[in-house]
Amino acid sequence: MPSPIPFAQTYTAVTNATAYSVVVVDTDIGYDADDIVALAVAARVVPNLVVVTSDEVGTSRARLSRRYLDALDRTDVPVLAGCDLGSDQFLLQDRIHATRLPRTESLEHILRDRTDPDGLILWVGLGPLSNLAQLARTAPDLTDRICLVQMGGWLDTYRDPDRASHNLHTDQPAAGLALRILAHPPRLILSEHTNHPTLAVGSESVIYQKLCAADAPEWAQLAAANLTAWFTRRPASWMQDPVTLAAALGHPLVAFTTERLHISTDARLRRHPTGRTTHVSAHIDHNAALTWIADHLHW
Repeated sequence: MPSPIPFAQTYTAVTNATAYSVVVVDTDIGYDADDIVALAVAARVVPNLVVVTSDEVGTSRARLSRRYLDALDRTDVPVLAGCDLGSDQFLLQDRIHATRLPRTESLEHILRDRTDPDGLILWVGLGPLSNLAQLARTAPDLTDRICLVQMGGWLDTYRDPDRASHNLHTDQPAAGLALRILAHPPRLILSEHTNHPTLAVGSESVIYQKLCAADAPEWAQLAAANLTAWFTRRPASWMQDPVTLAAALGHPLVAFTTERLHISTDARLRRHPTGRTTHVSAHIDHNAALTWIADHLHW
C-alpha cells in the first residue's frame, strides 16, 4: 500500500474555500446529527457556499437548511432541494412547519452564474451522490471543474462487509457514475477511519452540553434538538461529516494516500491494479478533528 501523504501534497494545491469559485455542500441533514454540525461549521468558514440536499424527504431537508442558515446569518447562501429517493428519515419536522423554501434557480444555473469558465467547484459530499450524478447527466462539462471530497466508502474493514457504506449504498448507480466521471480524481473519507470512538458525540459530550446551554442561539438549539432526537435511536453521532468538511478545506487533520480502485455495481470498492485513481484517507487525527469542530461551535 502506498505511504500516506499530507493532504496539501495530494492532487491539488488548493487548500481553502476561497481558492474555489463555489463550495457546494451536499447534505442529507435532519437525521444523523453530524450533518447539522457540519453545516454550522461551513456557514462560519465558507464565504462562497451553496447548499443542496440529498436523499430528500419532500423538501424537509432543504427547509431545515434554509432555517438553519438564516439563524446563522447566512441568508446569502442559496439552498436547493435535491433528489428525493423515497426516504422518511427526518427528525425535525416539528421545527420547520412554518419555514418556506424560496424559489431559486437550478443548481446548474447557480454554478454557471457564480463561476468563471475555468473556476474550480469544490463539492463536499455528505450524503448520497444522486445530485452530482444528475448534474453530470444534465451539465457534463461541469464535471471537468468539480473537485469531489466525499464521506463514505471502505476498503479494509466495515461493520457489514457485504455492502457499501451508507452514502454509497443508498444510491449505488449514482455513486458508480459520480466516482467514474469526474476529471479530477475524487477524494474519499473512508468509513473505516471515521468510525472511531473519539469522534462520537453523545449526551455527556462537551459539544452536546454546550449546544444545550440556556443562552444557546436558535441555530445551536436546532443542532441540540437534532442530537437529542438522534439519541433516541443511537447512543452517539459520529462526527464524520465535519471531518469531511475539514479535509475538503485543506485542514491537515486527514492524511491521504492514492489507490487504484475497482468500483463494483453495488458501489463497494476494492483495490485493483487497473482501477481508477482515487485519493483515500489513510489516517485521521481524531483528537485534533474534534477540537477543530468544537472551536467552530461558538457564539
